[in-house]
Amino acid sequence: MSIFPLYTLGSTTLGESTFPVEEESEIIWESVNATESWYMDVEFVRFTASTIYNQTYNEKNYLFINHTLEFYHRYSWVPRYTNSFYMAYNKTLNFLNWSSEGFFNGNLFVFPTPVNLTLIGEAVKREGFLNYSTIGEKIVFDYYGNSTSFEISINSAGFSTIIEKITNGTTIYRWELNEEDIIIKVPFGNSFLIITIVSIIPLVIFTKKKILNSREH
Repeated sequence: MSIFPLYTLGSTTLGESTFPVEEESEIIWESVNATESWYMDVEFVRFTASTIYNQTYNEKNYLFINHTLEFYHRYSWVPRYTNSFYMAYNKTLNFLNWSSEGFFNGNLFVFPTPVNLTLIGEAVKREGFLNYSTIGEKIVFDYYGNSTSFEISINSAGFSTIIEKITNGTTIYRWELNEEDIIIKVPFGNSFLIITIVSIIPLVIFTKKKILNSREH
Protein backbone atom coordinates (compact mmCIF):
# COMPACT_ATOMS: atom_id res chain seq x y z
CA MET A 1 0.00 0.00 0.00
CA SER A 2 1.40 3.37 -0.95
CA ILE A 3 1.39 6.34 1.39
CA PHE A 4 0.59 9.65 -0.34
CA PRO A 5 2.02 12.80 1.29
CA LEU A 6 0.37 16.17 1.80
CA TYR A 7 1.42 18.13 -1.27
CA THR A 8 3.19 21.47 -0.92
CA LEU A 9 3.58 23.55 -4.07
CA GLY A 10 5.94 26.48 -4.08
CA SER A 11 7.71 28.14 -6.98
CA THR A 12 11.18 28.03 -8.49
CA THR A 13 13.02 31.03 -9.92
CA LEU A 14 16.29 30.68 -11.84
CA GLY A 15 17.60 33.95 -13.20
CA GLU A 16 14.53 35.87 -14.34
CA SER A 17 12.50 32.75 -15.18
CA THR A 18 9.89 31.36 -12.78
CA PHE A 19 8.02 28.05 -12.73
CA PRO A 20 5.10 27.71 -10.26
CA VAL A 21 6.20 24.52 -8.47
CA GLU A 22 9.24 23.15 -6.67
CA GLU A 23 11.03 19.87 -7.28
CA GLU A 24 8.90 16.81 -6.40
CA SER A 25 5.70 18.88 -6.39
CA GLU A 26 2.73 16.82 -7.61
CA ILE A 27 -0.45 18.05 -9.29
CA ILE A 28 -3.44 15.82 -10.04
CA TRP A 29 -6.20 16.13 -12.63
CA GLU A 30 -9.41 14.09 -12.50
CA SER A 31 -10.96 12.51 -15.58
CA VAL A 32 -14.57 13.74 -15.76
CA ASN A 33 -15.44 12.50 -19.25
CA ALA A 34 -13.95 10.04 -21.74
CA THR A 35 -15.21 8.15 -24.78
CA GLU A 36 -12.04 6.45 -26.05
CA SER A 37 -11.53 2.97 -24.59
CA TRP A 38 -8.17 3.41 -22.84
CA TYR A 39 -9.06 6.80 -21.37
CA MET A 40 -12.39 5.51 -20.09
CA ASP A 41 -10.39 3.50 -17.53
CA VAL A 42 -8.26 6.49 -16.46
CA GLU A 43 -9.49 8.12 -13.24
CA PHE A 44 -6.64 10.53 -12.52
CA VAL A 45 -3.60 12.07 -14.19
CA ARG A 46 -0.61 13.02 -12.04
CA PHE A 47 2.18 15.43 -13.03
CA THR A 48 5.35 15.53 -10.92
CA ALA A 49 8.06 18.12 -11.44
CA SER A 50 10.88 15.67 -10.84
CA THR A 51 13.81 18.07 -11.39
CA ILE A 52 14.13 21.81 -12.02
CA TYR A 53 17.55 23.12 -12.92
CA ASN A 54 19.55 25.72 -14.79
CA GLN A 55 21.32 24.59 -17.94
CA THR A 56 23.25 26.27 -20.73
CA TYR A 57 22.20 25.63 -24.33
CA ASN A 58 23.79 27.48 -27.27
CA GLU A 59 25.61 29.66 -24.71
CA LYS A 60 22.30 30.78 -23.15
CA ASN A 61 20.92 29.84 -19.73
CA TYR A 62 17.49 28.23 -19.45
CA LEU A 63 15.25 27.01 -16.67
CA PHE A 64 14.85 23.30 -17.47
CA ILE A 65 12.15 21.03 -16.05
CA ASN A 66 11.97 17.25 -16.14
CA HIS A 67 8.69 15.60 -15.26
CA THR A 68 7.00 12.31 -14.49
CA LEU A 69 3.53 11.80 -15.95
CA GLU A 70 1.32 9.01 -14.60
CA PHE A 71 -2.21 7.77 -15.23
CA TYR A 72 -4.30 6.09 -12.54
CA HIS A 73 -5.55 3.32 -14.83
CA ARG A 74 -7.48 0.33 -13.56
CA TYR A 75 -6.50 0.85 -9.90
CA SER A 76 -2.77 1.50 -10.32
CA TRP A 77 -0.49 4.35 -11.40
CA VAL A 78 0.88 3.75 -14.90
CA PRO A 79 3.88 5.93 -15.82
CA ARG A 80 4.00 7.33 -19.33
CA TYR A 81 7.11 9.45 -18.85
CA THR A 82 9.57 9.12 -15.97
CA ASN A 83 11.93 12.01 -15.28
CA SER A 84 11.67 13.08 -18.92
CA PHE A 85 12.23 16.52 -20.43
CA TYR A 86 9.16 18.73 -20.09
CA MET A 87 10.13 22.34 -20.75
CA ALA A 88 12.96 24.85 -21.19
CA TYR A 89 12.28 28.55 -20.59
CA ASN A 90 14.14 31.84 -20.67
CA LYS A 91 12.00 34.88 -19.87
CA THR A 92 14.65 37.39 -20.98
CA LEU A 93 14.92 35.77 -24.41
CA ASN A 94 11.15 35.24 -24.61
CA PHE A 95 11.94 31.59 -25.44
CA LEU A 96 9.91 28.49 -24.56
CA ASN A 97 10.52 24.93 -25.72
CA TRP A 98 8.20 22.00 -24.99
CA SER A 99 8.54 18.24 -24.87
CA SER A 100 6.98 16.01 -27.53
CA GLU A 101 3.93 15.55 -25.26
CA GLY A 102 3.17 19.21 -25.87
CA PHE A 103 4.30 19.34 -29.51
CA PHE A 104 2.40 16.30 -30.74
CA ASN A 105 -0.32 15.55 -28.17
CA GLY A 106 -1.30 19.02 -26.99
CA ASN A 107 -1.17 17.98 -23.33
CA LEU A 108 0.22 20.93 -21.38
CA PHE A 109 -0.06 20.85 -17.60
CA VAL A 110 2.00 23.54 -15.86
CA PHE A 111 3.35 26.80 -17.28
CA PRO A 112 6.03 29.40 -16.54
CA THR A 113 4.70 32.51 -14.83
CA PRO A 114 3.48 35.08 -15.49
CA VAL A 115 1.42 33.10 -18.02
CA ASN A 116 1.79 34.23 -21.64
CA LEU A 117 -0.69 32.44 -23.92
CA THR A 118 0.89 33.73 -27.13
CA LEU A 119 4.32 32.51 -26.06
CA ILE A 120 2.85 29.09 -25.24
CA GLY A 121 0.95 28.85 -28.52
CA GLU A 122 3.87 29.94 -30.68
CA ALA A 123 6.21 27.46 -28.95
CA VAL A 124 3.91 24.53 -29.66
CA LYS A 125 3.13 25.69 -33.19
CA ARG A 126 6.82 26.15 -34.04
CA GLU A 127 7.83 22.54 -33.38
CA GLY A 128 4.71 20.44 -33.85
CA PHE A 129 1.68 19.81 -36.03
CA LEU A 130 -0.66 22.18 -34.19
CA ASN A 131 -1.99 25.65 -34.86
CA TYR A 132 -3.58 27.66 -32.06
CA SER A 133 -6.04 30.37 -31.08
CA THR A 134 -6.81 32.02 -27.74
CA ILE A 135 -10.17 32.76 -26.13
CA GLY A 136 -9.87 34.57 -22.80
CA GLU A 137 -7.79 32.30 -20.54
CA LYS A 138 -8.24 29.33 -22.91
CA ILE A 139 -5.85 28.22 -25.63
CA VAL A 140 -7.13 25.95 -28.42
CA PHE A 141 -4.77 23.79 -30.48
CA ASP A 142 -5.95 22.35 -33.80
CA TYR A 143 -4.24 19.67 -35.87
CA TYR A 144 -3.55 20.83 -39.41
CA GLY A 145 -6.03 19.21 -41.78
CA ASN A 146 -7.57 17.20 -38.96
CA SER A 147 -10.80 17.42 -36.98
CA THR A 148 -9.04 17.04 -33.62
CA SER A 149 -8.45 19.90 -31.19
CA PHE A 150 -7.15 20.38 -27.64
CA GLU A 151 -8.80 23.01 -25.46
CA ILE A 152 -6.78 24.05 -22.41
CA SER A 153 -8.01 26.51 -19.78
CA ILE A 154 -5.15 28.07 -17.81
CA ASN A 155 -5.34 29.99 -14.54
CA SER A 156 -3.09 32.87 -13.53
CA ALA A 157 -1.13 30.62 -11.14
CA GLY A 158 0.25 28.68 -14.13
CA PHE A 159 -1.89 25.51 -14.01
CA SER A 160 -4.22 23.97 -16.57
CA THR A 161 -7.65 23.83 -14.97
CA ILE A 162 -9.16 21.89 -17.91
CA ILE A 163 -7.50 19.78 -20.62
CA GLU A 164 -9.93 18.46 -23.22
CA LYS A 165 -9.30 16.56 -26.45
CA ILE A 166 -12.14 16.76 -29.00
CA THR A 167 -12.45 14.86 -32.29
CA ASN A 168 -15.35 15.45 -34.71
CA GLY A 169 -17.19 17.29 -31.95
CA THR A 170 -16.87 14.37 -29.48
CA THR A 171 -14.85 14.62 -26.27
CA ILE A 172 -12.14 11.94 -26.24
CA TYR A 173 -11.07 12.89 -22.71
CA ARG A 174 -11.58 15.82 -20.37
CA TRP A 175 -9.36 16.30 -17.31
CA GLU A 176 -10.04 18.89 -14.63
CA LEU A 177 -7.60 20.16 -12.01
CA ASN A 178 -8.57 18.61 -8.70
CA GLU A 179 -9.02 21.07 -5.83
CA GLU A 180 -10.56 18.69 -3.31
CA ASP A 181 -9.73 15.39 -1.63
CA ILE A 182 -9.23 12.55 -4.08
CA ILE A 183 -10.59 9.11 -3.24
CA ILE A 184 -8.93 6.21 -5.03
CA LYS A 185 -9.42 2.45 -4.81
CA VAL A 186 -6.43 0.19 -4.32
CA PRO A 187 -6.75 -3.58 -4.95
CA PHE A 188 -6.22 -5.59 -1.76
CA GLY A 189 -6.96 -9.30 -2.08
CA ASN A 190 -10.52 -9.67 -3.28
CA SER A 191 -11.58 -6.22 -2.12
CA PHE A 192 -10.41 -2.60 -2.25
CA LEU A 193 -8.80 -0.25 0.20
CA ILE A 194 -9.97 3.35 0.05
CA ILE A 195 -7.16 5.90 0.20
CA THR A 196 -7.53 9.66 0.22
CA ILE A 197 -5.05 11.76 -1.70
CA VAL A 198 -5.07 15.41 -0.73
CA SER A 199 -4.60 17.85 -3.58
CA ILE A 200 -4.22 21.42 -2.31
CA ILE A 201 -5.53 24.44 -4.22
CA PRO A 202 -2.41 26.21 -5.52
CA LEU A 203 -3.61 29.67 -4.51
CA VAL A 204 -4.10 28.87 -0.82
CA ILE A 205 -1.06 26.75 -0.03
CA PHE A 206 2.17 27.88 1.59
CA THR A 207 5.57 27.27 0.11
CA LYS A 208 7.98 25.00 1.88
CA LYS A 209 10.13 28.01 2.68
CA LYS A 210 7.29 29.76 4.52
CA ILE A 211 6.54 26.64 6.48
CA LEU A 212 10.18 26.31 7.54
CA ASN A 213 10.32 29.98 8.54
CA SER A 214 7.21 29.65 10.71
CA ARG A 215 8.76 26.72 12.51
CA GLU A 216 11.92 28.70 13.25
CA HIS A 217 9.85 31.45 14.89
